[in-house]
Parts: sequence; C-alpha cells; structure tokens
Amino acid sequence: MIYLDNILIYSNNMSKHCWHVKKVLKYLYKTGLYTKVEKCKFHFKLVEYLGYILSLSSFTMSDDKLKIIQD
Repeated sequence: MIYLDNILIYSNNMSKHCWHVKKVLKYLYKTGLYTKVEKCKFHFKLVEYLGYILSLSSFTMSDDKLKIIQD
C-alpha cells in the first residue's frame, strides 16, 4: 500500500494548470492510485507546503518554522 500525502502542481496560467491537474489525476488513476476528493484543494494562490508559504510572487518560511529556528 502506498500513501502520498501531498501533490503540489504549479503552472504559469490557469489553462495550463487545469491541463496539468487532469494529466496528474489521469496518471494516478491509470496506475491504480486514487485521491479522496474531500482531502483535495484546488486553485489556491497561497499555499503552506513543507514549512514554506508559497504564493504567485514569492515564498517565505512559515511562522512555525521561523519560531523553531529562533528558539
């Protein structure tokens, strides 16, 4: 059994993004992997991922990660 916790898909524009998302979901399905729709989030412009805050224009460390480093 395989568990994938996070799949992050970035694209330069919305039409490419929709195409990339469909391609990834089709590939997962083709290989027998599935996603739970209630755990999926789509089309966010700001995401916290692996301790970083990612946006369209930049990325920074999350407050939690900064606090750990400072302490």
